[in-house]
Amino acid sequence: MLASRQGRILNTGALAPKRPRVSIVIPAYGAASLLRNCLLSLAKFAPPDCSVCVLDDATPDDSIRETCVEVQISLPQLRYARSEMNRGFVGICNWGYEAFRDPGTDLLLLNSDTEATAGFLEELQAVLYLHEKHGVVSPRSNNATIFSIPHAAWSQVKHLLPRYQIMPTAVGFCMLIKAEVLNRFSLFDEVYSPGYNEENDFVCRINRYGYSAVAANWAYVFHHESSSFGSRRAKLEEAHNQILLFRYPEYERKVSDYSRFHRDPIERFAELLTPHRPRILYDLFHLPPAYTGTSDFGLNLLRELSWILGDEFELSVGVHPEVRFFGNELTGYRIFEDPPDSQAVFDLVFKPCQIFSWIEFVRMERLAPRLAFCLQDIIGVRCDYFNSPRRQIVLERTAELSDQVFTISDFSRSDFNAFYRTNVPMQVIHHGTNFGLTAGEFRAGEYVLLMGNDYVHKGIHDAIEHLGANWPLVVLGGKQEFVSANIRHLGSGKLTRQHLRDLFANARLVVYPSYYEGFGLPVIDALALGKPVVVLDSVMNRELESTLEDPNLYKIGSMQELRSLVAKLFDQGPATPPTEPRRWRDVAHEYARAFREILSRDFDPVRIRARWELLRTLDSAALPEEDS
Repeated sequence: MLASRQGRILNTGALAPKRPRVSIVIPAYGAASLLRNCLLSLAKFAPPDCSVCVLDDATPDDSIRETCVEVQISLPQLRYARSEMNRGFVGICNWGYEAFRDPGTDLLLLNSDTEATAGFLEELQAVLYLHEKHGVVSPRSNNATIFSIPHAAWSQVKHLLPRYQIMPTAVGFCMLIKAEVLNRFSLFDEVYSPGYNEENDFVCRINRYGYSAVAANWAYVFHHESSSFGSRRAKLEEAHNQILLFRYPEYERKVSDYSRFHRDPIERFAELLTPHRPRILYDLFHLPPAYTGTSDFGLNLLRELSWILGDEFELSVGVHPEVRFFGNELTGYRIFEDPPDSQAVFDLVFKPCQIFSWIEFVRMERLAPRLAFCLQDIIGVRCDYFNSPRRQIVLERTAELSDQVFTISDFSRSDFNAFYRTNVPMQVIHHGTNFGLTAGEFRAGEYVLLMGNDYVHKGIHDAIEHLGANWPLVVLGGKQEFVSANIRHLGSGKLTRQHLRDLFANARLVVYPSYYEGFGLPVIDALALGKPVVVLDSVMNRELESTLEDPNLYKIGSMQELRSLVAKLFDQGPATPPTEPRRWRDVAHEYARAFREILSRDFDPVRIRARWELLRTLDSAALPEEDS
């Protein structure tokens, strides 16, 4: 995609007319040392056929003239002109344009606090003449509002960017304006004197005639911005902004639209190419204020990861404010709530859950160039009463467009690829547990613990029907359709991890009758406490059996076998001692190794742009017709 985009640009250049020479005009008021650096950079990098004129805006001393005399040996085309009165930026630019621009030349307005780099002017002019309707062009810079990219990052990323892009405005510190445009529209409106918003007015004015401002992404000019206008600055900005918006009400919208729809995603992440401690966002924005298998996985993994990653990475946790439901479990972490004006970016966003909505994916895409998530299962699309076209497409496309997909079992990996008839590569990392018996601890237990929730596939209803009233039964989840003296129902979602451990520890055995499961956290938790666990015979549970190698895991072919097996297990003696379970720290070490590998890779510009193109298309489609 990148090559084809740049190819189109280069092809249009074949139609460009012969380019005129360039007149460089440099307004100056004081700050002679900055001007000297600017002129020396032009002596080194400006083409010899361009003219250079320094416009001294009535500096009280002779420093500007003396600087020009000193540098002229290195820059023979340099001229010096002094205004007898202080005209301000707008006035001095217009005076220089009218009096000192060579006839028929393009005009480069260049601040005195700039420094040129190799090939900057040749590239600016080349981009300007790629098309007739390119009216004004500015380079990239370290300090130029929406044109800004740190130089260290730009040097690495510039050829990942398109050669140019259309911009909502130009930046006055360095503007190359086409001779044809100047001849037709002149330069700045004196109503903006002494300065602020004059370049925005100029671009809006020529744009109404079909001319565009352009960024030359492969040209760079340093800008050492000095303070202008002192205490008057705020008042000038406010007053001139009102004039601009009255004349051109589209200005605010097009600047906003640029950030929302047109800013190249590689540019957005350019700062990450400068030396820094890698930043990982652990995305828990999906987390509901409830204890579920999803929250249990996410919080357990987070706790161990934060210990393993230590000072190697800067780990932040993305959560909504209401998820302080988890209280102490989120205390001590660097919390990121994604405020509306945030400019934060991370090297990697990892979500310990599949992505169910475009809103979630938009946030991830906006925050990092590398995206990873964990696919737990696809029950949400396997069962049609859950499913919707949007959910089904989101699951598929986010897996295809992410840099890494993890999954909690080989079953979940194969189920996804079978359902979507694809072969998305996934790294399988099984879950773990932190439950276990303390020295000398073992409780025979008093009841059968039936684990699940209200969803049909969890099998709670079927299991209760087949178990009958033979044993004390504690049911976690499920609808309370059965009223019996032997059944105690507990609502899921509000039980803490300690409460859940106590339920397991006081049970004689655990039944987990789910027909569909990506892994089954209650299984490994119960086994770690030495409890017999009954599950349906399935591909997933056979994988679990092979992985855990625990003799207390029992499989049944159907619910018809449940009562007899429970009777046998309830009456038999102590369970076989559990094998050493897989711990959450083991899990976290695998994820940490994977994160290091992901972060060792360069940006994937093709994948980054593919995400950006898809999401901005969806965003634009959602706009009201009058705004689109």
